[in-house]
Amino acid sequence: MDFFFVEYRDPLVGLIFLTILIFVVAVANYAYKFFASKDEEQKLESFIKKFELDASHKELLKAESLSLSNLVFLAEIFTKSGEFEKATQIYLIALEKTKDKSEQERIFLSLAKVYFKAGFLEKSREVLLSALKIRPRNKEALKLLKIVYLRLKLYEKNLELLECLFELGEDISKESEFIKALKVENENLSKEQKKQSLLSLNFKGNTMLERYMFEKYAIFENQKFESLVDLLYKSPNTLNLDDEKYYEFFYALSLVDKKENFKFKNSHLKMLKILKDNGFKARLEFSYLCLECKNLMPLFFYHCPVCYEFNSCVILFEVKNDEED
Repeated sequence: MDFFFVEYRDPLVGLIFLTILIFVVAVANYAYKFFASKDEEQKLESFIKKFELDASHKELLKAESLSLSNLVFLAEIFTKSGEFEKATQIYLIALEKTKDKSEQERIFLSLAKVYFKAGFLEKSREVLLSALKIRPRNKEALKLLKIVYLRLKLYEKNLELLECLFELGEDISKESEFIKALKVENENLSKEQKKQSLLSLNFKGNTMLERYMFEKYAIFENQKFESLVDLLYKSPNTLNLDDEKYYEFFYALSLVDKKENFKFKNSHLKMLKILKDNGFKARLEFSYLCLECKNLMPLFFYHCPVCYEFNSCVILFEVKNDEED
């Protein structure tokens, strides 16, 4: 061991051996990076070939005159027009053109979104995992992968993924309980067993889970009126009439008698009652707003189909006149 300690030998000899050691380490490091880079290139080529489609204009798109930004812009146009096959082909060509990791990550994410929109969930999952290999802390990729797992009913993986988002500062407590409810629903249990399993979850204050319990099994645990209004509208049964909002709603639908000194607080429900009492064919029409991305949807969602956020849905309603022209 004394051989490596310079102070016990001639300073010049020690310096030579130290220089040789540094050189060997540098060469080894260079060789490692070289072969690692080759391995990454081979994996990328293998990935591209796996998803590659035949295209008559492929060589034209590969031309050096078309920059990466041009290809991405073209792919986005095809995506918006619903031509997903052309969009995926262009994104794959864009992947071949760049060695930059950040650009590859961005293209992987865009490609995953196209596969997701086209309904190819397994392909979308594989592409998202490729993006996360480049940057595991990519929140957007993790959130989309969360929805992919939901569609594939891979609830255990979903719960594991939520833990990753928790490490990135996301509040996942309510969503975790909701995923557990979906997992229960997917298990081979009797209806009563499923109800008991749902009631054992931490559902208090979890608006989405409380709605899910009511929607699936009519479990009523004093849920907020605002989270159930569209479901109540479809049901002929009244409930929770001691609550002012519930009573007002059912009175507007003429399902209960008027209380003494009652006055409407909701203008839409007041208008509905007036129209119905005067023989007009009026109804309520519902729409669903995402508080996160502000997109308006025609159907209720637990996870926003645009930004993939959980518990961001607000139910809106207005009065429509069904009178025939």
